[in-house]
Amino acid sequence: MTGYIYLGSRILQFGDEGIDVELLQNLLKVLPDTIGSPISISEKGVFGPETLAAVKKFQYYFDLKVDGIVGKNTFLFLAVPTDSYLPVGAAPFGSRILEQGSYGYDVWVLQNRLATTAQKFADALATPATKYYDLRTTNAVKMFQRDVHLIDDGVVGPKTVYQIYNYAGMGARSLQKGVWDRSQGYDVYWLQRNLNELGYYQGELDGKFESLTQQAVKDLQNSFSIQVDGIVGSKTYFHLAAY
Repeated sequence: MTGYIYLGSRILQFGDEGIDVELLQNLLKVLPDTIGSPISISEKGVFGPETLAAVKKFQYYFDLKVDGIVGKNTFLFLAVPTDSYLPVGAAPFGSRILEQGSYGYDVWVLQNRLATTAQKFADALATPATKYYDLRTTNAVKMFQRDVHLIDDGVVGPKTVYQIYNYAGMGARSLQKGVWDRSQGYDVYWLQRNLNELGYYQGELDGKFESLTQQAVKDLQNSFSIQVDGIVGSKTYFHLAAY
């Protein structure tokens, strides 16, 4: 992908251009009207006035600093941990090519995101995220690549990362009630959506991990006989595919 800049590699602000800006726009556009905003095709990949307004709306909604600048806190609430929100020594998701034999946090994110996207990917993975890119992960990636009309080589490069962001809304961090850096954001919204489609959650899809969301997570965990703690980690992500 020409000019690839992975999402989260730089602070984004008015006037910036690139694939990472386009991904930012894609994330903001799919959120409900209370959180996100439509951004016209004329601004595709360009951080213009519509993107600025959308970022500020997102920041205001989640009680972040409303400056229109996408730094580490705004990225975190967009489910893109960066800087101090990453595990020590971790490679950010999308920052390197992943293939069979790779190991690390970014593989964990990949596996979580795939597992929550569709049940067939979870079935192909066979286990919750392990951080190790094994043959099963390769096969799950190939299935995903075929679905999004990419070459099914099982290698996660820029084009596959781009499509994973477009189809997989959660999996980059653990989620739980009452912890500031785990309890709000884009991924919480998708958590609620999947829980709703699975029949566990009937509350508002507001991107805020409160009591109703916590109870829905516990109910799902109980259904699959995993630890019932209300915390969404790899074992819970593994059971969150809605179709």
